[in-house]
Amino acid sequence: MKLTQFLPLTVAVLATSASAQIAAPGVTETPAPEFKVILTPAQTSHILKELEKVETQIGKGRGGVFGAAMAKFREGMASPAAAVALFQDCVKLVKFERKNLKQADFADWRTKHEIALKDEDYKRALMVQLEYLVLSIQAQDIEEPKKLAPIVTSLQAYLGKAAVAIQGTASHTASGALVDNDKKDGKGNRKAPEADFFVGDSVATLRQSVKESVFAKAYSLDDFFKREEWEYQPLSVKGIYTNAIFPYYLAEKPTDLSAQWDARISAEMTMRKALMSESEFNEFSKDAGPRLLWEKDNYLVKNDVNAVNAMADMLKVIQTYPSHPDANNWLKEFRMLVKKVSEPGSVPEVPGDKPAGAQ
Repeated sequence: MKLTQFLPLTVAVLATSASAQIAAPGVTETPAPEFKVILTPAQTSHILKELEKVETQIGKGRGGVFGAAMAKFREGMASPAAAVALFQDCVKLVKFERKNLKQADFADWRTKHEIALKDEDYKRALMVQLEYLVLSIQAQDIEEPKKLAPIVTSLQAYLGKAAVAIQGTASHTASGALVDNDKKDGKGNRKAPEADFFVGDSVATLRQSVKESVFAKAYSLDDFFKREEWEYQPLSVKGIYTNAIFPYYLAEKPTDLSAQWDARISAEMTMRKALMSESEFNEFSKDAGPRLLWEKDNYLVKNDVNAVNAMADMLKVIQTYPSHPDANNWLKEFRMLVKKVSEPGSVPEVPGDKPAGAQ
């Protein structure tokens, strides 16, 4: 029996059963038994085969959308000129053609942003955004951490490019003050970035989720990004390591995790330093540096990677930074950890020794 014949028959049976269960006037209605559809093995087999066909069609359609988009994005990654040309094509499509606006309207927009579109740092930022967009597409169908190997290698190289792109957007004076190069046009006037797609603002462009980028919108990709364990913001060092790099190394190369944590901390600090004045960065690193070291050692202990050495480093963090805002909580956490991994009764109880937020 074909699926197209089977479904109407099932509906008819259900309808007949339901109508037969309607109580007559004046008769007390008894609870109707739960109706269960029982498929024959042949019917079940037919439905499953049809679902496989549909699943294949969906996969081909999704793959076709991603494939066409990646081909164009790779072209845009080839050079700064190619990146800004693709950006303009996508803006034209999304902001003007899909809204039935005139060619003259797009020409006015391009003239308005002429200086920003010629900015070399901004063009490089678009290339970086495109590269991360391609990596995000490639990661969509990867389910096992061990299969992330090529993506992880690409991400590590990408983070270096992203850092260079960010460093080009600002400079520091002799006194350590920050000069935001993105905020000035060629005549020294302040630029006004486009509200939708941050034209001329490299940092805002790279802080934007690639799902919301004009490139993704032009190719209608936003609804195709389904992977939850992935960071979609190109500058989120924490998210990139947490969702891709650390899971891969934990599954495949756990002994390298300590070095990868050091790389994550270095990348985080590099990004921050490029976007802060010298005084701001010193203030930030004073608290963030020790906090990141604590996170690293805590992660290694929880995942049983050189746990004894990691605990020794946790103790060193507490000893080295006793005035840190988190020091008291670290002390309580560490005491509880020591108690957990020690022989029963070997660690005395300390009243009130419970980390903030613990139950």
